[in-house]
Amino acid sequence: MLAALAPLALLPASKPVDLAPLQKRLDAVCRAFHGRMGYSLIVLKTGQRISFRGDERFPTASTIKTAVMVEAVNRVDEGTLKWSDKRPVPPESGREASMWSYFFKDGVAPDLDGWVNLMIGVSDNTATIVLREWLGIEAINARMERLGLTNTMVLGPVPPEKQRLFRLRSVFGLGVTTPNEMARLLELIYRGKAASPGGCEKMIRILGRQYWDDLIGATVPPDVKTALKSGAISRSRSDTGIVFSDNPYVLCVYTDNQKDRRWAPDNEGEVAIRKIAQMVWAHLHPHRPYSPPPSYKPFEPTGGGV
Repeated sequence: MLAALAPLALLPASKPVDLAPLQKRLDAVCRAFHGRMGYSLIVLKTGQRISFRGDERFPTASTIKTAVMVEAVNRVDEGTLKWSDKRPVPPESGREASMWSYFFKDGVAPDLDGWVNLMIGVSDNTATIVLREWLGIEAINARMERLGLTNTMVLGPVPPEKQRLFRLRSVFGLGVTTPNEMARLLELIYRGKAASPGGCEKMIRILGRQYWDDLIGATVPPDVKTALKSGAISRSRSDTGIVFSDNPYVLCVYTDNQKDRRWAPDNEGEVAIRKIAQMVWAHLHPHRPYSPPPSYKPFEPTGGGV
């Protein structure tokens, strides 16, 4: 992991890959999509970058939870919170029935470690509510701005008097970002610059224990480490991640205003994200073609049936 976090200047020289043919194919997928679609790709050894609609704003859905985690880790780095500090589960009226903590007994008080792992690992929405209130939306957004990510924001809930955030929330929902900014945030984590080096390593480990691994994660061989965070709302699908292969890369893909709003594995947004991710893997790893075996499909994540 330490090698993965080394600054670019310390990495062995790597020959740039010709990304022009790949970009042409990826852009064609985005243009053919029934809705709005964008991506950002960073080849980490060479620093090469390509994108389509990379600077346009998209709804983040759950991918904004990475920004919440970054703030939590920085608070521990700065000594204003401890990883072992506890916060109780909200009353049932303040929970969201998405994954596990909704079903906790009243009075259960996980610590910061537990809440962050729930929020990222299984994308638990009640954990996100707890952390958003604990850390503060303005503090999270200020952290993103200090990292140079001025379009990456948690948006709610906010009162109407916070006019800019309130207006953005009405358009984008839980959060907003651009493909390029989310890719940059993951790159900062990879290079140990989004928090302390130890904090960044911890974030990579947490992102590497991803339950929802059926998009970018399903397009790489199972022995290749990934650090992922996906998101989904009716109008949008997204997946973001670091792939720790012999030619490591960051890939972030977002959709919006989808015509297909079905909650199904063959939703057009999910199919298009997997297609882009497969193209990226194949282009950067011509020596190692990969596609999951057909018998893997019945084992795609279900949400646990709750």
